[in-house]
Amino acid sequence: MSHAEPAGQIFRRRGRKNSRSSARLPGVAFVWVVGVLLALGGVILALGYLQGPRLLSAELDTDAVTDSSDQTLRLILSQSVSGIESGAVTVEPSAAVSVASEADLISVTFEEPLDYNTAYTVTVNGVESVSGASASTISYSFTTGGPKLYLLDRGESADEIVRAELGGSERSVLFAGEGIQEFMPFGDLLAVTTASADRQGTLWLVNPQTGIAEKVVLPEAGEVVNLDASRSGATLGFTISSDDIGPIATVWHTLYTIDFDRGRDAIAVTGLDGAPMRVTGWQFIPGTLNIVALTADGTLVRVDSSTGNVEPLGQYFEFDRVSADGSHVVVSDSHGSAAIALTDGAERELNASPIDGKQPFLGHTDAGAAGTLVAKMVLVGEAGNTFSSLLAYDNGEVSRILHQTVDDKGAILDFQVSPNGQLVAVEVQPNVSALDSDEYVMNPRPRSVTTYVVDIASGEVTQNVDGFGAVWR
Repeated sequence: MSHAEPAGQIFRRRGRKNSRSSARLPGVAFVWVVGVLLALGGVILALGYLQGPRLLSAELDTDAVTDSSDQTLRLILSQSVSGIESGAVTVEPSAAVSVASEADLISVTFEEPLDYNTAYTVTVNGVESVSGASASTISYSFTTGGPKLYLLDRGESADEIVRAELGGSERSVLFAGEGIQEFMPFGDLLAVTTASADRQGTLWLVNPQTGIAEKVVLPEAGEVVNLDASRSGATLGFTISSDDIGPIATVWHTLYTIDFDRGRDAIAVTGLDGAPMRVTGWQFIPGTLNIVALTADGTLVRVDSSTGNVEPLGQYFEFDRVSADGSHVVVSDSHGSAAIALTDGAERELNASPIDGKQPFLGHTDAGAAGTLVAKMVLVGEAGNTFSSLLAYDNGEVSRILHQTVDDKGAILDFQVSPNGQLVAVEVQPNVSALDSDEYVMNPRPRSVTTYVVDIASGEVTQNVDGFGAVWR
């Protein structure tokens, strides 16, 4: 005899059975999908292994690489790699480099500054994973930045500090004021000096974005001159020239620096005797916070700003300039001009090489690490009564004219080589027959001065801007 169940219970039991069966199906599907994904991941990993290391990202300061040597391109890869030989790296256009690798990083260091506004490609051949995968070729391209040229343009109603972009025709007025003697850009600010009729100087910090000028409290009164600033930092230097009230009237030029990362205090740089250093010329060594100076007693010294150590480099009469590449300082003594190596103090006597077979006289000079010169030179006519003022490039064997005034009527006043040695800013007075001084109490200059930017390799004038006191940044 059969046992009958209510239809509702049968329905409920069957419903529960069907529910358990359908619940198992998604679980099986999930396991299957996960398995497929894992398999695909394994295939992808295997393919990545077989293909070798790949470039994931790169790091480089495209502005700093034109300002100084020893800038590094960091190539970050998908795998740790074996050691890279220097011969495996090529750069187009050509540039000297050194290379190092560690784990998934390849570091390519440029041994010299690169050209401005130039596209470069760095290629590393034969890059192998430490796990033995196939070798790869890693390639990275970048375009370098362009420099900014700062000038002082004195006018009838106001003096203007201007900035010109490389290759452009426009200029930007960063600050306008009266009686500007000198200026120096550093960081986002401008250091500006002015002077009253009694030659008492004032140092201002100007924010070009807001136009706000802050007066710096100085430790003594006097002329504030010889401004310079470190390229890679927030340190400003200057001299204060005050009268010595001793039995023989003397003007001392005491050297001070201000580290704006630490405040607004002007600290005197101390000399070999531990007293405040009095100098006839000085500069920061490019790329460092160290100083080279010619003291009032004629001693050339190098000052280590981190330790305060002062190292004498010899006795000289006159301080010219530190080379744009920071390798030498040019000075003069009774024998003429000399380039002093800032690494070891070695002295090299300077003489101009012939221009078209004629022997020029050497003037102010920038002496580069490779033994080349960019220098003011004077050529004397055959009759001895004519003179040509020019700027020339000297490769050690011959000199080549970079800039010469029209019909030799003008004069080369000064020049500044760009940090990478590619360009030179040449300050020119177009005609010296008329006396047109601006009659400033300090640092008087002709009213008509034009600065020409010249490509050193080609001698081509790329642009010209009214003003003087050229500073590359």
